Amino acid sequence: MTIQEKRFRCNLPKTDIIVGPGTLEAIGYETKKVGKRALLVSGKSSMKKLGFLDKAIESLMKAGVQVVHYGEVEPNPTVDIVNEGAKKAIQNACDVIVGFGGGSSIDTAKAIAVVAGHVRGKPISIWDFISPEGANEEITAQTLPLVTIPSTSGTGSHVSQDSVITNSKTKQKQGFGSPFLFPKISMIDIEILSKMPPTLSAVAGFDALTHAIESFFSAHSNPISELYSLEAIRLIFRNLPQAYENGDDQQARKEMALADTYAGWADTTTSDILPHAMAHPVSGHHPRVAHGVSLAALFPAIMRFNLEGADKCTVEKYCKVTRAATGKSIFDNKTGKEEASKSVDLIEKLLKTIKLNVNLKELDVERTKFKLMAADAIKTMPEAIQANPRKVSEEDIVALYEQCY
Repeated sequence: MTIQEKRFRCNLPKTDIIVGPGTLEAIGYETKKVGKRALLVSGKSSMKKLGFLDKAIESLMKAGVQVVHYGEVEPNPTVDIVNEGAKKAIQNACDVIVGFGGGSSIDTAKAIAVVAGHVRGKPISIWDFISPEGANEEITAQTLPLVTIPSTSGTGSHVSQDSVITNSKTKQKQGFGSPFLFPKISMIDIEILSKMPPTLSAVAGFDALTHAIESFFSAHSNPISELYSLEAIRLIFRNLPQAYENGDDQQARKEMALADTYAGWADTTTSDILPHAMAHPVSGHHPRVAHGVSLAALFPAIMRFNLEGADKCTVEKYCKVTRAATGKSIFDNKTGKEEASKSVDLIEKLLKTIKLNVNLKELDVERTKFKLMAADAIKTMPEAIQANPRKVSEEDIVALYEQCY
């Protein structure tokens, strides 16, 4: 069945977005629209060192919003980090959660909003809502409202209904989503984004590219999401190298912020596919490996694997990725496996340009865990596996890990 023949539904994100330099100054005014007592969730150092954390607190207090700061977020945030933040929100009667920082901070803020909003008179863990073995709790409208201020351009979390949390005991990195996790307001401040160092710019920017490409190939894609995906791909190939080389380039930063937003929109209206399903177990079992880095190690091989078994429609999509990446019209008629494979060549070239051409061995990923990681990919990300354009088995996933080693 072709895309023209099938029915589709596209539920667009429900987030008010404010973009531009200096938007952080209005965070208090905007937050006051949805709450009076905020838990401000951030990482441990970067926003404070750069002075942005104090500006955020000052703006909130000036607007009459009481602020409680929770600055314990780490990369690949865990169940314990979420539960501790939720405890602080409950103890201080917070009625709005503000996520300030990269994807880890915003993902943590979303998870805290769930736990803190569903007080039952006894302690509740975020794992009760998201366990792949069977959640005991349902995410409902009791989830506290969210305001987000991203400090990176990559995760799309500021416009999505999704979050990812790691269980440090089981090593499972669980993705989950709910319409109640859409932020009410997202403030995208280009001045904050301009402070991303080169490595973070590369890692976050490549994450955004994977969202755009995976949503484009997802079985749940549709004509609306595909336009957002292709525009995000075009913007990233045009601007990521410049943002990486020259962080002060305001135009490149703005266009990467737009690409991140477009990719986040596309991703949240469709689904991830195999690369994200395989990347989550990598950092779940090896927390020191950043999410975007694990994607960089896996993505080209998985793209070639999917192309090997591609039907005509999928080959045409690969060709559209090639044209978007090179800035050519996506309506050109040139198709075929040779044109399609150029898309993967261009991805590998981009990874070299931003110095992310790595493999699992260089990341010290343990080969002995490949089978366990493959099982976790299927258990924690079943929708992504099912949405992949090529059917994949657990044995295929193990083989792909081996190929990327």
